[in-house]
Amino acid sequence: MSQQPSFAVLTIGSGGFLGSTVRDITLANALRQRGYAVAVYWMLETNADLVDAGIAQRMLCYGTRYHFKRPSMLLDRLLGPLLFLTPKAMRVATVQRSDGYVHRLLEHMVGAQFRPAGEADLARRLARFMKRDGITHLLLSFASLGPLALDARRRGGHPFDYLVTFQGDEQFAEYARKAGVFPAFREGVNTALRASRWPAVTVSADYIDRLVAELDLPRSAMKVVYNGVDLAAPERAPFALLQQAFPGLREDVPIVLFLGRQDVEKGIDLLLYAARLLAARHVPLQLVICGSTALGQGYRNVLAAIGAHLGLSIHHGGTVSHALRQALYAYSHCVVYPSINREPFGLVAAEAMSQGTPVLVPDYGGIGEVIRDGFKAGGLTFRTWDSGDLARQLERLLTDRELHARLAHDAPIVAQRFSVDAMTRGVLSHMQIGSDARRHVREPADAA
Repeated sequence: MSQQPSFAVLTIGSGGFLGSTVRDITLANALRQRGYAVAVYWMLETNADLVDAGIAQRMLCYGTRYHFKRPSMLLDRLLGPLLFLTPKAMRVATVQRSDGYVHRLLEHMVGAQFRPAGEADLARRLARFMKRDGITHLLLSFASLGPLALDARRRGGHPFDYLVTFQGDEQFAEYARKAGVFPAFREGVNTALRASRWPAVTVSADYIDRLVAELDLPRSAMKVVYNGVDLAAPERAPFALLQQAFPGLREDVPIVLFLGRQDVEKGIDLLLYAARLLAARHVPLQLVICGSTALGQGYRNVLAAIGAHLGLSIHHGGTVSHALRQALYAYSHCVVYPSINREPFGLVAAEAMSQGTPVLVPDYGGIGEVIRDGFKAGGLTFRTWDSGDLARQLERLLTDRELHARLAHDAPIVAQRFSVDAMTRGVLSHMQIGSDARRHVREPADAA
C-alpha cells in the first residue's frame, strides 16, 4: 500500500484486559501525535476517557450481543445502545454484582467466532467501518480477533493489512476450551497469523515460549515489541493526597503497595500471608491494596475477610485516579505484584520503576523480563506461589537500606526500555513504516 498509512485499533474494553487496553490506546495516541489518522473500534465496552481528541471511536459490538450462547443482533443493535445511555460506572457496577457474567460473555464471544457459522455480520460491519474511515492498517489487540479481521478482508471492497498482537490470548484459549471450540480456535489463530503481512507482535520473550507450547505456533512467526509507559517524572504530590484517599496512612512507615486488578489470578492473598509473617517478625509496614476489578467483587470480599482474620490493617481501595496512582508510586517503599498467573508483561512494574520505586514480582512469566536490563535490576523476584519466600524478599527490601537504594537508583534506568516512543518506533519499524527495515516483511497467504 503506497498511500499514507491510517490506523485503527480493534480492542475489547471489558473483562480482565485493562492492561491490554491501556497499551493499545497508548499506542493509538502516540500514532495520532505523530500525525497519522487513527480510529479505535471497541467491542463489548469502552474506555473512551483514555483516547486523545481527534481519534474517531466506534462501537463494533456491545456486550449484549453475547448475552446468550448464540450472538443476538437484536440485543446488540437495540439494547446495547440504550444501556450505554446510562453512566459507565453504573453499567460496570451492575455487571460486577453478577459474578461470572463477564466470563460468560467472553466465552460466548469466543464460541461464536470459532464455530462454523462464524460472525459474518460482525465482519461486514468491521469492513464498513474501515472503508468509511479509510483505514489501511488494522492493529488487533488480541490475536484471537485475527479470524474476524481476516474474514472482513476476504469479503473485499476495501483493501487493508492487519497486525496481530499477542498479549492475553491464553485467556481466550481457555474460553475456547470451555466453549468446546479449542481445535478451531488454534487453527483459526494460526491461519490468521499466516495471512498477515508481518510476524505477530508479542509483549515478552517468555510469552513467545508459552504460545509455542500451548498454541503450537511457530516461533519464527512472532517478534517481541515491549509495551510502553509514560516515563515522564511527575511533580511530587503532597502526601496529604494519599491521606485523603486512605485515612490513617503515615509518611514515616514504609508503604507496601499492590496496584492492579483485584481478581483471583493476581494472587493478592499471598501478599496478605506474607504481611502477616512480617508482622510476627515485627517488621513495620503499611499495606495499601487498590485497583479495579473486572470479574465481580467476590475476590475483593475474600481479601477483606482474610485480612480481618489475620488481624491486618489494610488500606483498601478501588479504582484510583491518575494523580493518586502517581502519588502512590512516589511514596511507596516498594510495589508488590504477586500474580499466580504467568503474566505476559508487567505494566505496573514498569510504571513503578520509572518513578524509582523498586518492585517485587514472581520468577515466572514475562514480568521477570521487565525488572532487569543486563546487570541492572529495578526489583527482586520471589518463588512463584510461595508466600514464605515473598515474605523473605519483602523483608530484604524493607530492612536492607543499601539494597533498596541500589534498586531505586537503577529502576528508572531499567524502565527506559519501556518508553511509549520505543514501543511506537518498534511497531512502526516492524511494519516497515517510516523505516527501511525490511527483514520481517512477507506476502500474506491470501493477499487482499
